[in-house]
Amino acid sequence: MTNKLLEKRRLRKKLKKMIDNMNEIVLYGEEMKENPHEYIKEKLDFPEYYGENLDALYDCLCELPDKIIIIKDSSILDEDLIATFKDASVENPDLKLILD
Repeated sequence: MTNKLLEKRRLRKKLKKMIDNMNEIVLYGEEMKENPHEYIKEKLDFPEYYGENLDALYDCLCELPDKIIIIKDSSILDEDLIATFKDASVENPDLKLILD
């Protein structure tokens, strides 16, 4: 293979990895614990009108396009909060949830 072809393949792989990383958001349970809605709103870039309650969280999560949300230390968080993420990931086929 020519150097140009190899370089194009490397660039294509690098671009794919960058796009995949843009779709992946890591939330940290310890940081989320004190004020979860404020933290989530900032990390997921929710709109100003986000109501900072579980119903509003569900609605916004259901509208997210092509996201992978990883929640680290999810076991320390409120069960209702985690259930909301789970329910939204079932409703929204573009949302993948990973609990760590």
